[in-house]
Amino acid sequence: MVHRIVDEIAGEYAGRIKCYKLDTDDYPQTANSYNIERVPTVLLFKDGEKIHSITGTLPKAVYVRAIENSFLQQ
Repeated sequence: MVHRIVDEIAGEYAGRIKCYKLDTDDYPQTANSYNIERVPTVLLFKDGEKIHSITGTLPKAVYVRAIENSFLQQ
């Protein structure tokens, strides 16, 4: 479910943000390094630094609001 939402957001924000998906089963060391304990978890990064984390399957509006508040209004 979250994959679909991330794909929609990636299309809507193309050229302004980059979206990536990571399978934590394939890359457990990466999940550990970012303290990901539950999936789905969406991490927002700016200039290579994690600035926000959202855990759980939530409405698209929650992710969009986090993006807008974290990046586009600054």
